[in-house]
Amino acid sequence: MTLTVPEDDLRELERRVQHALAAGDPRGLTVLGYGEVTLVLALETERGAYACKRLPVFDGRERFEAYGRTLARYTDRLSAAGVHVAGTRLWHTELPSGRIAGYCVQEALPAKRLVSRLLHTEGPGWAGDFFARFLDTVHGAVSPALGLDAQASNWIDLDGDLVYLDVTSPLMRDDRGRELLDVRLFFTSLPWILRDAVRIATAKSIFDKFYTPRGVVLDFLGNLHKERLGALVPGFLAQANARITPALTAEEVAKYYRGDAAMWELIQRLRKADRAWHLKVRRRPYPFLLPPDVDR
Repeated sequence: MTLTVPEDDLRELERRVQHALAAGDPRGLTVLGYGEVTLVLALETERGAYACKRLPVFDGRERFEAYGRTLARYTDRLSAAGVHVAGTRLWHTELPSGRIAGYCVQEALPAKRLVSRLLHTEGPGWAGDFFARFLDTVHGAVSPALGLDAQASNWIDLDGDLVYLDVTSPLMRDDRGRELLDVRLFFTSLPWILRDAVRIATAKSIFDKFYTPRGVVLDFLGNLHKERLGALVPGFLAQANARITPALTAEEVAKYYRGDAAMWELIQRLRKADRAWHLKVRRRPYPFLLPPDVDR
């Protein structure tokens, strides 16, 4: 069934986002979560509650429509590969500048069923059963042409059905191994003079891991440390290594997480420097709402 989005309420949400950007303050918005590049906002309407992930602003309609085609293809391919994807609708509005503000909109699902929360609240039996289902999903879907950012916060468990939430960065590659995602778009929050250099230096390490089951599982396990769930790693390793070669080790997981955390901390420092330059030197609003510091 096609997800119906409340057009007027979404326009009002974007108006509040623009106000928050001008003020440099997210108060007035209900932030459900910050991604490394985008943020998710809550929207309560007479029709129901929605989770709205605001995308980097597109410089024109052609670029937005190209993204929409890639997103639709990605969700179709994930579904065909056995991944239950949360119903997602792409919505947009044109800004006075002619640029396009876009949102991926989903119906709000019960936050208490997020896997990252359930791993804290449920026992080891539930965790082991979840991870077996997770491994089945990853091995059934991931290939050199189709990737998955499968960390725990990107899944919700509804009556034993794993539902995948985060489709905003469509992970697909062509026959030559090139990303079909508009990668440059997702680096626009960096200072312009550094965008290409950082993209070239980091894009491979950011994306490569998502295209093999081993890399996806390594990223999942590494991010358990960020979620303060490191105690689960040994048990999950035993399950994973029954299906993965070469075997993963706790040391490899910890080293991977340290490297990944350091990379994103550097990117966030660059964004903060760019925000300071916009606000203090250019005397103009900074066009992104940055997450608070993450205790990694």
